[in-house]
Amino acid sequence: MGSFGMRPLLIPIDQLELITSERAVIRDIHRYDSATRIELAKSTGLSTQSLTRITKHLLDIGLLVEGERRIIGRGQPAIDLEIRPNSIVSFGVVIEHDQITCVATELGGEQIVSLKRRGPYHKAENALAEVRAMLKAAISESPEDAVALGVGISVSGFFIEEASRRFVSRNDVEGWRAIDLTERLALPIDMPVFVENDGRAAAIGQAVGGIGRRIDSFFSVLMTKGIGGGFIYNGEIVRGRLGNAGEIASLMPRSLGTTRPTTENLTEFLRRKWGAAPTDARIDIAVQEGDPVILDWLNGGAVASLEHALNVVTSLLDPKAIIFAGRLSPSIRQALADRVKLKGVNFEGFQAQLPAILVDPKTDCLSVGAAPLPVATFFYSR
Repeated sequence: MGSFGMRPLLIPIDQLELITSERAVIRDIHRYDSATRIELAKSTGLSTQSLTRITKHLLDIGLLVEGERRIIGRGQPAIDLEIRPNSIVSFGVVIEHDQITCVATELGGEQIVSLKRRGPYHKAENALAEVRAMLKAAISESPEDAVALGVGISVSGFFIEEASRRFVSRNDVEGWRAIDLTERLALPIDMPVFVENDGRAAAIGQAVGGIGRRIDSFFSVLMTKGIGGGFIYNGEIVRGRLGNAGEIASLMPRSLGTTRPTTENLTEFLRRKWGAAPTDARIDIAVQEGDPVILDWLNGGAVASLEHALNVVTSLLDPKAIIFAGRLSPSIRQALADRVKLKGVNFEGFQAQLPAILVDPKTDCLSVGAAPLPVATFFYSR
């Protein structure tokens, strides 16, 4: 990135003044991991002359590198263009009641820094102090010549104002309601802060770097301590007026004793039945062996509560796919996916095509979802 000379620790993205077409080129290379100039011309609609000029500039400032040469028909070999490793960095923070995770991720998806602090973070001010310290550490450990896209923050709760990112969380209602995280972080470098509910952050993470990366329309169901959701349409998150679109939990029963597909609900159920807190390994074995206790939880309400909510989602939003993600064991999520029966729109024997149900094989979608929030804003928003 030599054209900028000596640099501070990190360079805010705004200093590069990338134009829309340059962002489009970076976006499409990121989406497909690499691309030739011919492929970029087709995907972006830019002329060959414009692409030559744009890619030269991005190569000169060190955001792109040339990769392998490919033989495509007659003529000169086509050269793959790739994003230079560690050249563009995004930060992500996940605030949960029992832990805070902070990551620095390069645009290619590799985590450069990963920090996790466990503790009681119910109180807003305690969590905020920890977030500041962790971000400072993550920034100091990031590549010195990297471009910083910003900080994405995933929170649990719902937003209450159109003009701010103030939200209500059951962990500390008054404490969090008084804080706008976009204004209170006091970062060591000037970069933007993006805050989303955990369900929508997870959906964005799936769209930018997860199993929904090449699906233009999907609904993501987040199964952690609670239930969250997010709808991606034409590659972008549908936020709604306040930022609360996708709240699938409100479509599920909340009465005491109701079975819900969450880590908290499953843990309490198994603790009562097995007499001890379950481990993920024991849960996986129980699913594989068809343990009657696990089947009782699945068929005794978890499937039904999820099925009702997803049929509403299917009818109202018509997504191409539904993705099950979260800290709930992938084996449990797969068992739920195998049992949920969608109805969708139908009449007199005619059935609209139903969405596919996909299961994210990972359990870190929250941290993977927070860091892509700046990526989605700068490169994927139209």
